Amino acid sequence: MNNNSRDPPSKILLLVITQLSPTFPLCNDLLFEQFGKYGDIKKILIFERGKANKAFVEYYDIKHAIEARKDKIGKYLAEGEGKLTIHFSRLKNLDLEVVDKSRGTDYTQTSITNSDVVKHSNTDDPNVLRQQLDQFTRTFTQTPQRNMSPQRNEEINNLLNSDSEDEAQDFLKQKPNTTPMISEDVENMITQKPSKIIKIQSIDERVTAKMLYNIFNKFGNIEEILYEKQFKRVFIRYQTVEFAQIAKEYLNNITFFDQQWRITYIPLYQLQPTTIQDEYMIYYNPNGPKVIAPLSKTIILSGVSEPMEISEMIRLVVKVTEIKIISSDSLEISMLNIPETLKIIAVFSDYEFKNQKLVISLK
Repeated sequence: MNNNSRDPPSKILLLVITQLSPTFPLCNDLLFEQFGKYGDIKKILIFERGKANKAFVEYYDIKHAIEARKDKIGKYLAEGEGKLTIHFSRLKNLDLEVVDKSRGTDYTQTSITNSDVVKHSNTDDPNVLRQQLDQFTRTFTQTPQRNMSPQRNEEINNLLNSDSEDEAQDFLKQKPNTTPMISEDVENMITQKPSKIIKIQSIDERVTAKMLYNIFNKFGNIEEILYEKQFKRVFIRYQTVEFAQIAKEYLNNITFFDQQWRITYIPLYQLQPTTIQDEYMIYYNPNGPKVIAPLSKTIILSGVSEPMEISEMIRLVVKVTEIKIISSDSLEISMLNIPETLKIIAVFSDYEFKNQKLVISLK
C-alpha cells in the first residue's frame, strides 16, 4: 500500500470511495462515526456522482487528520464495501455549498459528550455504529441550498461527474481563505525534504541511547545514532530515506516517558559528538532488509523461561491490560496504549533473563 499523499498534510482529507454497492447507506453521519474516532470533526461533504464517490472530511487539528489517514487508508467502510483512497486536500477551509446530488454537514455544534461517544467507538461495522448513533442526539446545522443560474448548475454538474480529484478540489475554492495562518512548526513539518537523518527532540532524561535504538530499529536498519543528552535530542541515520520516512510517520508526536517527541528531517552531514556527554554509536546490519510491522498495543514476547516472573517484571514497567501464555516460551501481552508498547520495546528488546534472550514482535 502506497502511503504517500500527493499533497502535504492538512486538516482536510479527500476520500475517494470505490467498490461501493448502490444500496450501501453512505451518508455524512456514517463518515462522522468512522472518522470521529481520531479527533473532533468540523465539517463533512459528500459528492455522490461520477465513477467514484468522493467526500471531504475537515478536522480541527492537523494531527487528527494525519492519524486518520494513516489508519484508514486502503481499508473499507464495512466488510467488502467502500474501499478508501485518502489524500490530503489542498483546501484551506471547506465551504459547504449544497448543490444537486451533494450534501454537507457542519458538526461545529456537536456536543463534546456526543463527540466523545463516537471517538471511543472501537468498531467499523456501520450497523453497530448506526445503533450507537441512535443512542444519543446530535445537534448539527444543514446548510441551505442556494439559487444558482443554469450555467452555474451545468458547470457544477460537470465537475461532480468528473473522475479528477483536482477538479473536485478546485470546485470547492469558493471563498477567500479566512482561516488562521498555520504555525511555523507545522509549516516546517510539511515543507521538509525527506532525508536519511531524522532529529528527535524532547527526549526525557530517563531514556537511554539503547532504549532509543530498540525503538527506532523496529522501523528500519540504523547506521548511526548521536544522542545529545544535554539538549534532550537525538540524531538517527537510517540506511535509506524510506526507513526514515516510516519512523517519522509512526513516531512523530508520540508521547514517551511524559515527553511528546518532535521529529524532523535533517540534511545529510557527518554525525559526530561534540561533548563528553554525547553518546555516539555506529551499527552494522548484516542481516539484510528489515521486516517492518505497524505499531500495535499487543506484542508477542518469545524466549520466556519463567512466564510468571517475567510477567511481574513487565507489570512494574508498563501498564498492561492482559497477559496470556500462548506457548511454553511465549507470552501475548496487551498494553493500555501505544506509548506503553514503546516502553516495553525500549526496555525488554534483546533483554537477557536467566541466559535467555527475550525477543519482541508486534502482533
